[in-house]
Amino acid sequence: MASVKGANITNIDATPIVKVSSEVFGGKMRVQHDTFEASSLASGSDITIARVPKNATIHDVVLKCDALGGSVTLKVGDADDDDRYIGVTGTWNVAGQTQSMLAGSSTGAPIAAVTGLGHRTTAETDILITTGGASASGTIFCWVYYSVE
Repeated sequence: MASVKGANITNIDATPIVKVSSEVFGGKMRVQHDTFEASSLASGSDITIARVPKNATIHDVVLKCDALGGSVTLKVGDADDDDRYIGVTGTWNVAGQTQSMLAGSSTGAPIAAVTGLGHRTTAETDILITTGGASASGTIFCWVYYSVE
């Protein structure tokens, strides 16, 4: 059996200590939560759901939705990468489904590789949900967890 250390513990145990970013080790976690009530929202629409500050490190994005419609898909990203945080996920046809960067999907569907996990913003950044597949009707809840220091 081995006894090993993660990268940040290795850095703080080094002699001399190697500085570790407070955004990933000991920083302050923040959350932005918002909801949007869709009413026949056209496929291809963007919903601005959060605005994170410059130098924010994204740790998780969570979606929870009503039944939005049988062919409705959602993805979460920003202006530079429309699926940076959650790739196209559908079908949102059952109330209470969730999708998270960290936990995957409540439907058991596979989640695509997450490129935005640990992404650090270089400017104030709007987090966008983009609809697809069909028009959406119902409540969309979103939580964005990030740290800044």
